[in-house]
Amino acid sequence: MVLSGALCFRMKDAALKVLYVHDNQLFAGGPHTGKVIKGEKISVVPNRWLDAKLSPVILGVQGGSQCLSCGTELEPTLKLEPVNIMELYRGSKESKNFTFYRRDTGLTSSFESAAFPGWFLCTMIESDQPLRLTQIPEDASWDDPITDFYFQQCD
Repeated sequence: MVLSGALCFRMKDAALKVLYVHDNQLFAGGPHTGKVIKGEKISVVPNRWLDAKLSPVILGVQGGSQCLSCGTELEPTLKLEPVNIMELYRGSKESKNFTFYRRDTGLTSSFESAAFPGWFLCTMIESDQPLRLTQIPEDASWDDPITDFYFQQCD
């Protein structure tokens, strides 16, 4: 099956903070001064060049005009890049730096970087902090970054 457009999802972390864009960065937060933040619509396409059994997905925002990237440096750096999600989907490269392996764990999912194995999308316990990448410690505690997300298709 070939997609004609990206699928639409909304993401909340396990603490129910929604993702939103501010200053060309993705943040996780809650209500602000009485305003309810509905959260950014996340555009999603599969990465057709990587093993489908691993659920490789490319995540975009703002209608798919910007995509989440782990960068190409030695250390992963999460950022939004001005790349059209459908161009990545139709492209002839594997685009690992834009790809995350989605792992479903019951009601939530985690997203591991394809380019940097062992690094996962995460939010911080505090509200209104940027989305980032983390390695999951073996002795995880309650104040560690949140790597589980509710990932639900848009209405």
